[in-house]
Amino acid sequence: MKLSTIIVNYDSRDEIRRLIESFRANAGDLAHEIIVVDNHGRDGLADMLRADFPQVRLVEPGRNLWFTGGNNTGFSVATGEYVYSLNPDTLILPGALQAMVAYLDAHPNVGGVTSKMLFPDGKLQKNCSRLAQFHDLLLDYTLLGALLRPLRKGRQAVMWYADWDRLSDHPVEVAPDSNLMMRRVLVERLGGYDERLKLYFTEDDICRRIWQAGSEVHYVAAAEIIHEEHTSVRKVQRMATRVYFDDLMTYTRIWWSAGHAALLSGLSFPTRAAMDVAHRLRGQ
Repeated sequence: MKLSTIIVNYDSRDEIRRLIESFRANAGDLAHEIIVVDNHGRDGLADMLRADFPQVRLVEPGRNLWFTGGNNTGFSVATGEYVYSLNPDTLILPGALQAMVAYLDAHPNVGGVTSKMLFPDGKLQKNCSRLAQFHDLLLDYTLLGALLRPLRKGRQAVMWYADWDRLSDHPVEVAPDSNLMMRRVLVERLGGYDERLKLYFTEDDICRRIWQAGSEVHYVAAAEIIHEEHTSVRKVQRMATRVYFDDLMTYTRIWWSAGHAALLSGLSFPTRAAMDVAHRLRGQ
């Protein structure tokens, strides 16, 4: 088996149907398996897969393992040389899988690849970034960013590769794990995703570990997918915001220290409080 695609479901049955149909149309003769981990179990996904897509491997853990645990469960049963972490709110376009697999085949020093990502209207998404330093977190999530606006703007331009148009292949420090194909042997060596994180900063963490392991992460411009962002978390926005900041603090503790996390938590409290009030006013 060349490729195993892992899709983690949370109330995304209809999106997963469309995604699987895009695989049917565009996978060609690639030796490929699809593994769906059903974190939610209440949206009828399992019945739909059994009736309409019996070739898809369904894993039902019986509880919400979040993004990290769901993907790790999929990795544990995958048989492909490469494993592909892919969000339900995506569609595979012609040639995308083949281009990403061919790139990994041709570049043994590369441990993971992502592709060009388009919004449903065809507009290019400016995905991929550099790894954040602790001062970047302070600028992004506290009032320091407002006080030091020119510094924050300059750092964001550096962080998001402002001088790169995403039309060419490029090594990147962080690739989105909504669309991240990796070597299975490397994922196994790294121990998969760190399950101390649930939904966010997972790509920063695993890409940092890929680079530390001596491999690289690259963007492959010849491959294109469509990505409609955040369709699952929009349904539970207040919960997602709470998990976002919890994961931010966990990520900070993992890569800096508990003291750094405590400082960031205190300074970011006004930001968190303002977001919570906004969600309450919107009835979320």
